[in-house]
Amino acid sequence: MKNLITVFLLVLANSLFSQSVVIPADSNFYNPDIKSYKKTISEPSKATNHSQLIQDAIDEVAKKGGGILTIGASKNNNNYVINTEVELKSGVHIRVDPKVVFTTTSPKKTVLFSVGKNGTNRITNFSMSCTDSKSFFTFDFSNRQGGKSTTDFGVIAIALGGVQNFRIADFKVIDNFTPFSAITVNLLGIGKGKYLFAHDGIIEHLQISKGHYGYGLIQCQAAINVLYRNLNGEGGATLRLETGAIGKAYLTDKSIKIDQVYGKNIVCKNGQAAITLSPHTIINGKIFVDDLTAVSCEAGAIVASGFLSAKKGQKDKNGAMVEGYELGSFDSNSVISNLKVIYGTDAQLRGSRRAFVPCSQRNLINPELNIDGESYHGPTITGIMYYAKGGTDLSQGFYTVNTPGLVLQNFPVANGKMVNKEFIASSKESINGCDITWDKENSKSETKEIKPKKGQNKGKKKKKQDL
Repeated sequence: MKNLITVFLLVLANSLFSQSVVIPADSNFYNPDIKSYKKTISEPSKATNHSQLIQDAIDEVAKKGGGILTIGASKNNNNYVINTEVELKSGVHIRVDPKVVFTTTSPKKTVLFSVGKNGTNRITNFSMSCTDSKSFFTFDFSNRQGGKSTTDFGVIAIALGGVQNFRIADFKVIDNFTPFSAITVNLLGIGKGKYLFAHDGIIEHLQISKGHYGYGLIQCQAAINVLYRNLNGEGGATLRLETGAIGKAYLTDKSIKIDQVYGKNIVCKNGQAAITLSPHTIINGKIFVDDLTAVSCEAGAIVASGFLSAKKGQKDKNGAMVEGYELGSFDSNSVISNLKVIYGTDAQLRGSRRAFVPCSQRNLINPELNIDGESYHGPTITGIMYYAKGGTDLSQGFYTVNTPGLVLQNFPVANGKMVNKEFIASSKESINGCDITWDKENSKSETKEIKPKKGQNKGKKKKKQDL
């Protein structure tokens, strides 16, 4: 594309007065107590479902008071099929050979491994990582059906609930644009309006390819004092801090939230964003994330305002807020620092956000939906999709986060000025008057071709496109 040059924009207003992110020592998050008992599964058995094989080994180590379970593989026998959920236990530290591949043949929604999602007790002092810390073991979901309408067949690699003092690390996910994030961090209901959720842990050194736009590598609903580090996502949001599923629980327990969550080295490629903040109806605390890179993603970061959902009973048929709910936010002392957004043309775009794409770049948008059934292939839109900055009233779901060191690179330039916007803070910033446009109320509507003004596109033969 012509007029592509490297442009660096430093957001001085934020840089001058914002704090820089300092990540605490690992011991602030995770202090394992690993007992001496050891158990090894040398390779998969001939069974068609290895869930019980692994569960029995975990239970054995747990009954011995904890220790290390090693899951091995041979060169020609390395696939473990998990068709029923395997539960990790307190005191059990799993080490997985890099040759190991976990997969599933279940035709329904499947969680392969869970921790603290059942029962009433918090699971503590556990880990799951590779025997070689520089390598990855694998979750392979490449044969699963992708698409928005297939949530009944979605798949989750690891689901966390009521957990504390933990580490999850060293695996890659080969996805196929399937629903659900590879790792989910959510709640454990223990009755009488009480819940447990993640405290004190590290999730790091993970990758995903072919992630679904609406999901991605990790979705965190609630956590306190958790570090996310060295995450690389192709497709979707690499680190999604979104508290949309805990609104009802929050009515009875205001301690449920995201607070003191840290991130370091978060990468998005050909997806939605490196990080997404979406508070829904939760008053969240502080997040501190440093060193992010988004290459050919919809935006470097999505910072959404709080909002109500009629579907979840948070507002009535007239749009009025139901008693007890409020518009969520993140603490204004939160920091997303050193975010580099590199323009590209292989991003995943939400249908309703295509209207923010400059007229000169709309021909780069594929008219057909992607495999995920939710997004379109197209160019990077902006540095930060920043709806939370669209107002100043905290009670209306508006808030700001500090963004020192924001850099925008390789964006198109015309007449010495960057064509795309650094921030987009409102749906009112949609661009009108383009040859290709969409009904902003319907992200899947057909393209409407607007006749050019006199002299515009003279001599060019226009083609209708259905978007």
